Amino acid sequence: MLIGHIDTVAVAQGWLTDPFTPTPEGDKIHGLGAMDMKGGLAGILETLSYYTQHRDAFRGDILACFVSDEEGLSKGTYQLVTEGIRADFAIMCECRYDNVAVGFRGRYSFEITVHGVAAHAAHYPEVGESALISAGRLAEAIEALPTLTHPHLRHGTWCVRYIEGGHKGTLVVPDSCYLFVDRYVVPGENDETCIAQMQSAADSLGLGSKVDIRLKPRNSPYMQSFALAEDHPLVTVLQKHFAEVTGQKLPVAYDASVCDSNILAVSLGIPTVTFGPSGGGMHAANEYGYAYQVKNCAEVYRRTVADMLN
Repeated sequence: MLIGHIDTVAVAQGWLTDPFTPTPEGDKIHGLGAMDMKGGLAGILETLSYYTQHRDAFRGDILACFVSDEEGLSKGTYQLVTEGIRADFAIMCECRYDNVAVGFRGRYSFEITVHGVAAHAAHYPEVGESALISAGRLAEAIEALPTLTHPHLRHGTWCVRYIEGGHKGTLVVPDSCYLFVDRYVVPGENDETCIAQMQSAADSLGLGSKVDIRLKPRNSPYMQSFALAEDHPLVTVLQKHFAEVTGQKLPVAYDASVCDSNILAVSLGIPTVTFGPSGGGMHAANEYGYAYQVKNCAEVYRRTVADMLN
């Protein structure tokens, strides 16, 4: 499988060229999505173009997937899961040219409601219990919680990203406060272990019965962490051909975030690497990609496909 996403982010302020017209500047090509990830898509198309003329150069099937919504909820790749798409290997042609990613952390989002006791503000703190104060204590405790470690992905992280509660217009002690928590995980951690940790933190603060903790609902599943062995044939074959094409070594890397590779590797069980032409200005004005990297990646894809399908 050769796969990439066709969606882009919105146009940022500050473009010096028309973001919808590819504009050359030296070895750069400016345009919306030129880096993320039209260059990778061009590499896939070039590979397909070659193999339509050289069908005797491989055995098996080459599956090209052009998906949508990677910048959102990855509905396109989750549709592949729904359809039960199968492949023996996958190259996610995302924009990372200086290394090949073989592992990614996973991510979950949680919602917490902390309950207090309403009262007239004039009688506080003798009467009433502020949910804001309790939520603040819990937020600090959550960010201090331990995480598992991984030899390459390092460790998970906690981030209390949003907090809301209270009454600006009335003299009422806050009886409810909302917390939004982001959690990046490494293998061995999941939504259930995270909820258990946060509940334990609440219990230790005497807030156990005063909190409701839940996984934030979303229209597609959350992405789980994975790591492919560095000596997997897909990794070593791609590294070999990168060296042949560029004369340089291609180191392996592990990503702290998530992308559609998580879905391929975990939900579909496909050994997946992430490698493709890069550039600069991702998600910003004046984004650009490198034409020579597109050409090099297309050649690396072509050679890797030939090896893996023979």
